[in-house]
Amino acid sequence: MNQRQKDKKKLKRASGRLNMADLPEESFLEALDLNPQFKSRRTNTKSSQVLKDNLDLRNGRVVEIRSNYNSIVDISGEHFSCTLSGRMKQFSFSTKVLVAVGDRVEVDFSQAPVYRIENILPRVNSLSRFDEGKFQKEIVVAANIDQVVITVSCKMPDLKPGLIDRYLCMAEIYSFDPIVCITKLDLCEDRQSLDDILSYYRSIGCKVLLTSIESGEGLSSLKELLKDRESVFSGQSGAGKSSLINAIEPSLQLATAEVSSYSEKGKHTTSQAILIPWSFGGYLVDTPGIKTINLHQRQKELIPKVFPGFSRYYPNCYFRSCTHRHEDGCAVLEAVENDTIPFCRYESYLRVYDSL
Repeated sequence: MNQRQKDKKKLKRASGRLNMADLPEESFLEALDLNPQFKSRRTNTKSSQVLKDNLDLRNGRVVEIRSNYNSIVDISGEHFSCTLSGRMKQFSFSTKVLVAVGDRVEVDFSQAPVYRIENILPRVNSLSRFDEGKFQKEIVVAANIDQVVITVSCKMPDLKPGLIDRYLCMAEIYSFDPIVCITKLDLCEDRQSLDDILSYYRSIGCKVLLTSIESGEGLSSLKELLKDRESVFSGQSGAGKSSLINAIEPSLQLATAEVSSYSEKGKHTTSQAILIPWSFGGYLVDTPGIKTINLHQRQKELIPKVFPGFSRYYPNCYFRSCTHRHEDGCAVLEAVENDTIPFCRYESYLRVYDSL
């Protein structure tokens, strides 16, 4: 080894890390009047701590989302256009959108007519979807709801039981009541086959409604289920959500669109989520159609327990962490072999599980 190589070996590269450094408490750093451009995103655990003086805070409910930082808030029956406080924007939230329709918030009136949302109160539950890809960011569609009306059509577009399964998994995970609502019954050519598919959901205690706007079948039953409850209509685009809502509450006159005869896919007629009061009591949360409902990768371990109809079997599995795929002593696989669980539903389970 020559002298030059020896000299290089003696040199120590700077690691860029501080060692044995004394740092003040976090509260001291937050109290400093630092230039905002040098502030890092702070954890959202302290987002509810409002340190501003002379605030006039009033509780309200978000009824419409105009943009990520602009919302319409209902306060004592009056609507106000509110922006999101700059303080809230500094926190790092796990969701892609900070405020969702249905959120209960605290609004500052001290700078009226400029109204700012200073705090988002804890959510009871939420209906969410997630970005595709490795890093799945949560997109909250609606918050603090009672039930979701899973709207799927029997024709144009065709019925997709797998979509119903994913929604039912979400309902169990996020704690809201599901209602399976089949639309366009007048287009159904084989009523017996449709009943065979839906019989499994009825057998596990799920509410299933068959509706037709043309004949009016099922509309009164649906209206009774919606009364005095906060409900989200969500499902595949083109299933006739807006038409169904208009039939129940004609005064709303929500926009509708024809389904493509080529692709049998609907167009998004609802561009953003909005909370609307029913004339007969309760609220409607109208959301954009979701062509693909997906779950988060971290929820994979929950699917064997929350998949529709599995709750009565998985406690009897030999292994607590049973995935119902290959394990010995699996009660779900035994039920599939005995035709207690239809094989098509088990295949749907495998697709949901493998997709995560």
